[in-house]
Amino acid sequence: MNAVGVRPFPADDLSPMRRIRVSEPVRLRDYFLRLGAKAEILEDGLVAVELEDDESSIEDYLQNWSTVNGISAVFEQAPAPLALVPAPFFNERPRLGELLVDRHLITVEQLAEAVVESRSTGVLLGRVLLQQGWLFEDELARTLATQLDLPYVNIRVTGVDRSIANMMPAETGIRFGAIPIGFFAGRVRVAFADPCDDQAQEAVKLHVSNPDVVIAELSDIESAWRTVGHANGGSGVWTS
Repeated sequence: MNAVGVRPFPADDLSPMRRIRVSEPVRLRDYFLRLGAKAEILEDGLVAVELEDDESSIEDYLQNWSTVNGISAVFEQAPAPLALVPAPFFNERPRLGELLVDRHLITVEQLAEAVVESRSTGVLLGRVLLQQGWLFEDELARTLATQLDLPYVNIRVTGVDRSIANMMPAETGIRFGAIPIGFFAGRVRVAFADPCDDQAQEAVKLHVSNPDVVIAELSDIESAWRTVGHANGGSGVWTS
């Protein structure tokens, strides 16, 4: 019978790695190593694991491994530090992978495989999921909007102001999946396929210094750029 639980470990051990007590530590260590995590056996039956910049949690992966293999595993919980750090003024947003799994858009197994590929190739997680055919564009766009607390915009319906789009070269917009679409509250509104892409952010800021960021589907952004690029006069509004 599988089970994932928590129990305390000594107060003088404040390592950032999560410690897991399990009957088959070699199998568990190798599982996390395949995911690209740091994993090592500390002693017989105790494995330390750390995931960096991951889109899911150790708990998710461990629960899946425990269920598939029928092996119990117990986290050894670190004690809270004596000096408590004040909480940030905003709540931590849920991670993209967790939201996609919670919405039953992808499985835990698909997420784990996509995380490994994303780390090895440098391609963002969302694009890996699209390339694999595990996710539709509108599902990714709407989930990103929820994760980042940004508006989702269907630019096929709202249209794109060509004179505003021309603030940025079409080649740049197509390469980085972004397009200026109009004005909102005195700022240039820019639709991104993935605002988490640091390179896309930097590319846009070269042409629009303080954009109002929204999220749209990549294929719609590319279609808009193709239309804007062939437009005469550089004015008017594009709609599908």
